[in-house]
Amino acid sequence: MPAKKPPETWFWSHDIKPTQIASVVTPGTRLIRLSSYGADAARRFAALVYKEPGLAGRGMPPAGSAPGGGRGSIERSYALDLDAAALTATLAETGARPVAITAGVDGKLSVVLETGPGSLASVHVELDEAALRALSDEQHAIADLATYVRDGARKFVAIVEDRAAPSWLFTGVTAPELDAKLLEHDAALTRVRAYRDGNTTRFAAVAERGRPAGWAWYADLDGDGVAKQLENNAAYPIDLDATREDRGTRFTVVMVRQP
Repeated sequence: MPAKKPPETWFWSHDIKPTQIASVVTPGTRLIRLSSYGADAARRFAALVYKEPGLAGRGMPPAGSAPGGGRGSIERSYALDLDAAALTATLAETGARPVAITAGVDGKLSVVLETGPGSLASVHVELDEAALRALSDEQHAIADLATYVRDGARKFVAIVEDRAAPSWLFTGVTAPELDAKLLEHDAALTRVRAYRDGNTTRFAAVAERGRPAGWAWYADLDGDGVAKQLENNAAYPIDLDATREDRGTRFTVVMVRQP
C-alpha cells in the first residue's frame, strides 16, 4: 500500500545489477519497490527508496535473509529470482510478509519483504486475467502486481492485502481507457504495469478512491523523462516500473506532489 504521507527524502535508481541492490539501499532508508527488466547478463533492476521519520538506521539485510529488529519494529529485506515453490518457502522460513513484487522475462520472481506490524498479505502466482480479477473484493486489495509471458500466454502475479478500503483493478486497457476509468471512479492510481499486446501498449493497474491534488502518472519515459516529470511536478514517486524494449529501457511512474 503506498505511503499516505510523503517520505522525509527519497531517491530512485536504475541500471542496478542484482549484486548491487544492497549497496543502493543505505542505512536509514527503506526499499519500497524493485522492478526487474532485461534478460540474462543484461538483466537489471530499478529501485524506489524512501527515508522516513523514525526509520531504523540499518542497511538492507543480505538477499533472501529475514530482517531483524526489535519487537514492534518494521524492517525490510528482499529475495531475488524465485520460482513459486521457492517463494513459498522463503515466506515460511522468514515469517515476513510480501510488500512488493516483480517478475523477470523468464517468470522468476523477486520480492521485497517486511517484518513487524502490518496487514496480512499473501502472494498469488501464475494467474490469468480472470483469476487476477477475482482476487480483489470488499475485504481484499491488490497491493502490488507484475506480469510476464509464459508459453505464449500472459500471466500475472499479485500481492493481496487484507484491507477494506475501496480499490479497483483495471486490466488490458490503453492509456486513454485507463484515464477514463479513473475519472469514472474518481480514483487515483497506486500501481500501474505496462505491457505489449501486439503493437499496442496496454496496462494493468490498481487504483484507490480519491484523487489527491497534484498526482499524475506517466508511461513510456526514459530515465531523463522520469527525472524531468518528477522535477516539473515537484513530486515524489509512489510507484515505479521498468521494461526493456527495442528503444531501450522505458519507465512507468506514479507520482504525488510534495506538500
